[in-house]
Amino acid sequence: MNLDSEISPRPNGWALLPLSTFFLLYLLTYIFTGDLSKMPVSVVFLTTSIVAILSSKGGKLSARIDLFCKGSANKTIMLMIMIFILAGAFAGTAKAMGAVDATVTMVLYLLPQNMIMASIFVAACFISMSMGTSCGTIAALAPIAVGISAQTGISLPAMLGIVVGGAMFGDNLSFISDTTIVATRTQDCEMQDKFKVNI
Repeated sequence: MNLDSEISPRPNGWALLPLSTFFLLYLLTYIFTGDLSKMPVSVVFLTTSIVAILSSKGGKLSARIDLFCKGSANKTIMLMIMIFILAGAFAGTAKAMGAVDATVTMVLYLLPQNMIMASIFVAACFISMSMGTSCGTIAALAPIAVGISAQTGISLPAMLGIVVGGAMFGDNLSFISDTTIVATRTQDCEMQDKFKVNI
């Protein structure tokens, strides 16, 4: 028997089970409540951690927990978790103090009325770049976009598409985005290199 085949891990679709559980929890929360903030981040992390431990192959439960702790101690993963939590707190604070609504109002005021769709796109880009979270931007701007769509007669799918596109675009250019930081650290390159490629 080949020793390398015993040591090297084999690709397995079950490895995505914790990530699938993460998305499923948020999807069910949105379906039943219509608000993603109803699901506490700590509950999601705890649930997916339990799923990861139970679905891993490591023999006894203590060995599985030890393996999980070693994997979780990776500095890139810990940094991503900290950024994710802090970005969520920053997004919640910005929304609670009215910064999101003020930004949208300012952009709509400065740009001409016949460019309302471009205004929403610029606002989504600016907010997601500032907060480093596309999901938080979408959650904050989607109700505003729905209201503007109802008042102006602009197609609702087009308006929501603009919000999602602007949020993703701004998040990709954000220095504090968790995806940007993880992408650069896992590929062992500088953040400025990523932005050079983007430009």
